[in-house]
Amino acid sequence: MNDQIAKLFDDFRDIPSSTIGHEILRTKVLPDLLGKEADSILYFIGRNLAKSYPCSSLDEIGTFFGAMGWDHLSLNKEKKNEYQFTLSGDLTAKRLTYETNYCFRLEAGFLAEQISLITNELAECAYTCQPRKKTVDFQVVKQ
Repeated sequence: MNDQIAKLFDDFRDIPSSTIGHEILRTKVLPDLLGKEADSILYFIGRNLAKSYPCSSLDEIGTFFGAMGWDHLSLNKEKKNEYQFTLSGDLTAKRLTYETNYCFRLEAGFLAEQISLITNELAECAYTCQPRKKTVDFQVVKQ
């Protein structure tokens, strides 16, 4: 086995084999293909995905996250114009340890568009990685 393949297997040693292909696409292939625009494009891919699969409730968004293998999404706080979510679980914890920072913009775009669809108001989403907590916090703000 060459050194590149050995490193790849080592990088993803704690990832279930059914998920490795997805991780390689998200961490290696898409960033190489999309270049410096990767973050923006992933955000809009997430928004488009939400339009294709609209959820009817906040609970359904969490169910969708789980079904997609994005990990466990929980709603922490809901205000008039803001929603705060946390993404957690084994996969999220592992993603926060990758050598290259993992981009959660696809998930952010998906959340922004789902909130837009549910509330009929434009919304945007930003996220903050919390490596010590092994979580990612998403803040969705209605415009």
